[in-house]
Amino acid sequence: MQATGYGAPHHEIPAARPSAVPLSGDRPETGPDPAAAAAAASVVVPQLFCPIPAAPHHETAVIERRVVDWMAQFGFCDDDFHHAQVLANRTAEWACRIAPDGATDPLQIGADWSCLGLLLDDVYLDGGLFSRNPERFLPMAVQVIHGADHPETTDDKKADPYTAAFGEVSHRYRRHASGTVVRRWVDGVAEWFLAACVGMGQRASGTVPSLEDYFVIGPRDRGTKASIAVIEMAEGTSLPTEEAETPRIRALTQIASALVTFANDVYSYHREVKEQSLESNLVGVLEHELRVPPQEAMVRAAALHDRLMCLYVTLRDRTAVRAAPEVRCYLGQLDHFIRGNLDYSAVTPRYRSDPGAAPDPAPAFGVWADSPSDGSLEALPLRPVAWWWDQLSPVM
Repeated sequence: MQATGYGAPHHEIPAARPSAVPLSGDRPETGPDPAAAAAAASVVVPQLFCPIPAAPHHETAVIERRVVDWMAQFGFCDDDFHHAQVLANRTAEWACRIAPDGATDPLQIGADWSCLGLLLDDVYLDGGLFSRNPERFLPMAVQVIHGADHPETTDDKKADPYTAAFGEVSHRYRRHASGTVVRRWVDGVAEWFLAACVGMGQRASGTVPSLEDYFVIGPRDRGTKASIAVIEMAEGTSLPTEEAETPRIRALTQIASALVTFANDVYSYHREVKEQSLESNLVGVLEHELRVPPQEAMVRAAALHDRLMCLYVTLRDRTAVRAAPEVRCYLGQLDHFIRGNLDYSAVTPRYRSDPGAAPDPAPAFGVWADSPSDGSLEALPLRPVAWWWDQLSPVM
């Protein structure tokens, strides 16, 4: 069975990504501007600030082999493009770094789901078949969400491969996670697809979100809610809803999600230039909003990441002082989400110039900065996130 997609013929699946240019306004209808393409190619990725220590994690080789075997069961390795993407994703590294206290079997579930999600993103979303056609993706999205929500409906061999695979993950997920965590994961998948459709619509209309809007769209487009639920599933925990919905914990969760998103955007910038998907990349958003060259936009993106890191660490420490044990456990999981994602992103072949090359254990983007490029704790004047800084008040 070849995973050629939801009604998409095999010949439509690209063997390689076309080259492109960064956004300097609305998307041009003509081909790439050589000067702009050269400017994007020369952008240097700065060091990011992260005072959160790395945690020891599982050996990933066995889990990674099982990821590839599992993807092959659904036909996702039947052609060169799919197979190369599956190998480049190396999601066992991701799962083991963000959930270092997880058991092997649930970590396998997280790694399988992440590889499936990244391949879906590659084939359909940011640079794929439906990247400018949300109306084509929505029917598929609803079926996949239904499969994750009701895996009993996905055993039919006629099911689309993505729906069937999401259903199989959901079956296993429910054996290891509480109902609360299962619901967070399913809702997180739905939230991811919704935000992805927003990005598709923006590409179709040639528009770029404002920075304020991107704070809302970006983390959801990265599936961060579902990813945090993966950590809880893998480590066998479940933060009570009453605690999860307090303002400080909601703020910390959102800040952590923004940090993961912005780090991914910095590290994947060159990849997304090639995919012509900078509407969903912080560097592209800043370049467009501030009308600055790509390198300056990259520096501004790193500074924004570092500023949020300082806010996160400060608010986390103040919250942990009187927190219940389950809350302190959750804060530790957010730490691992942030740092584990950074460590994974720095070494994964997915973000390198040649994703098909052999894995390189050396970081592609240098070591972490010793100090933040912007350490201010002053609130950003952005409506969706200004309330985060309010949580620093002792009376909260």
